[in-house]
Amino acid sequence: NDYCDCEMNINDCLGECGGLAETDECGMCDGPGIPDGECDCDGNIEDCSGECGGIAVEDDCGVCGGDGTSCLFATLYFGALSDNNLEVWLDSPLDVAGFQFEVSGITITGASGGSASDAGFTVSFSTTTVIGFSLTGTTIPASDGVLLNLTFDGVTGDEICLSAAVISDNLGNSITTEYGTC
Repeated sequence: NDYCDCEMNINDCLGECGGLAETDECGMCDGPGIPDGECDCDGNIEDCSGECGGIAVEDDCGVCGGDGTSCLFATLYFGALSDNNLEVWLDSPLDVAGFQFEVSGITITGASGGSASDAGFTVSFSTTTVIGFSLTGTTIPASDGVLLNLTFDGVTGDEICLSAAVISDNLGNSITTEYGTC
């Protein structure tokens, strides 16, 4: 019943008996289909997250859908050093919800004061590591100032250095961190 001749050919979408024209994925007979670079028949393209026709774009930091803050960085560095006391300073363009860092070259015996104390952070330490965060959700405002003061027993190396820092914003995202000189 569907054949257009005795050789059992059928009409293609143009009505040609035995023709090769087919309907493309856009519903056009003998159409070109979805053009290269497009993701649907409406001419949309994929955004950076892979959503067809989506609106997400990369920010200046190269983060898809980012707000530009991921390329901002904090600097952790030393301030005054005297009588087994050492200031640790933090220069951050973003509010800080938590931090952890290591100090080599000294044996830490205490950690207190500074903006961590002002923000009500819980601060804990070992002989080499300091961690601070808020149990109530407060943050240390974006600023450049004394994060906390360390007390220590003697120098254990040639240099006193900061390393292995993890500083996070109020969403738990890591803030890229640089270090001052040892």
